[in-house]
Amino acid sequence: MLYRLLTTLFLFFLKITSIFSSKSRYFLDTRKNIYSSVKKSLSKKDQVIWFHCASLGEFEQARPLIEKSKSIYIDHKILLTFFSPSGYEIQKKYELADCICYLPFDTPKNINLFINQFNLKVLFLIKYEFWPELLNQLYLRKIKIYSISSVFRKEQLFFKFYGVFFRKILKKIDHFFLQDDYSSDLLNSIGIYNTSIIGDTRIDRVLKIKELDLTFEEISNFKNSNKCLVLGSTWDEDYEMLLNKIHLFPNLKIIIAPHKIDLISIKKLIDRLTMPYAKLSSYNASNDKEKSILIIDSIGILSKVYSYADIAYVGGGMGTKGLHNTMEPAVFQIPIIIGKNYKNFNEVKELVLLGGILSVRNNEEFNKTIDLLLNNSSKRKALGKINYDYVWSKAGASLKIFNKLKI
Repeated sequence: MLYRLLTTLFLFFLKITSIFSSKSRYFLDTRKNIYSSVKKSLSKKDQVIWFHCASLGEFEQARPLIEKSKSIYIDHKILLTFFSPSGYEIQKKYELADCICYLPFDTPKNINLFINQFNLKVLFLIKYEFWPELLNQLYLRKIKIYSISSVFRKEQLFFKFYGVFFRKILKKIDHFFLQDDYSSDLLNSIGIYNTSIIGDTRIDRVLKIKELDLTFEEISNFKNSNKCLVLGSTWDEDYEMLLNKIHLFPNLKIIIAPHKIDLISIKKLIDRLTMPYAKLSSYNASNDKEKSILIIDSIGILSKVYSYADIAYVGGGMGTKGLHNTMEPAVFQIPIIIGKNYKNFNEVKELVLLGGILSVRNNEEFNKTIDLLLNNSSKRKALGKINYDYVWSKAGASLKIFNKLKI
C-alpha cells in the first residue's frame, strides 16, 4: 500500500514539474502512446517473450538472448521495453523485436492494461529493474519471470533489516541467473535459493561483435600508422584527469567518444582542448588527417572505434556515474585504463588483479601509465592478451541460460 501511495504521489509530482521541466514532460509524453504501439504490433493471439532493459547497457546483455529466442521459438513474438531514453532512442528500430516501447508506469492499472493486449509467456528482467507492481501482477497470473545477468551487493535495500517489502518482491522471481558467487550468497542469506551462476551475457555479445566488419574509413584515415588512444564513454570528471597534459604526447592520435553528445556537452569538451581537433560528423580527410584529436559526436559505433585503439581508457570511473563497459575494448586485445572507482564491477576487479586493466587516480598516474604503454609494445601485447583471454574464459552465459529454462 505504501509503495502504491508513493508511486501515485510521484506521478502527481511529474505532472506538476512537466509544466517547466522538459525531462518530466518527456517521461510522461513518451508513455502516452505505449498501449497503441503495442496494439499495432501484438495481439491477444500472439505468444510473447518479453525482455525488459533499463538502458543501452542492459540491452547489450539482452541481445544474445533475444537472438537465441528468435531462432528457437520461431512462433513467438519478441517484446522489448526500456526505462531510459538512452536505450530506447538508440534501439527503437532493432530488427529482431516485434514491438519496442517504454515500460508503463508501475501501477496495477497500467501494468494490467499493458499485458492484457497479448499472450505473455515469460519475462526476462535484465540485471536489475525489479518493479514491484510489474512483478506482482505477473506473479498473480503465474507468468514465468527470470532475472538475467544479475549482480547483488550487500548495500542494496534487499539486504537491510528494513528491506522486508523488497525481499518479498524478489521472491516472486522464478529464477536468478547470476554473474557471481557473492550475489548467490547474498540471495541465500535472505532465503532465496533458486539461483544459477552463469556469468554475464554481455560477454557473448562482445565476442560476436569482434567477428563483424568493423571497418570505418574516417577513423582509419585519421589514425593512419600512428598509435591511437581511445577515450570511451567519458564524462567531465574524466576530462579533468585526461586532458591536462595530453599535449605531452604529440605523436599520439586521440579519439574521444563522450558518453553525452548533445551540443552543450560537445562544446564543453571542445573548450577544454588545447590541440587541433576534428569532429567525426564533419570529418574531411584532406583537412583533418593531421589533427591530434577526433571527437566522436555520434552514437552506436563505439565498438568500431575501440577496434582501432592501441590503448583504451573507459570512462565513468573518476566520478559517481558508474564505470562503463570494459569488456567492449577488452575483446580487441588491448590494455585498458580506468579511473579509481570500480569496486562494484566484478570483472573489472578481477582484471585489475590480473593486470590487464590499470586503475589510475590522478593526472600524474594517467600520464605515467600512457608513457609506459606507448613505449613498451611487449607490455601492451601482454596486457591485451590478459584481457582477451579473460573475455573468452567467461563466454557461454546465454547457452547456459537456455539449457536451464523452458518457455
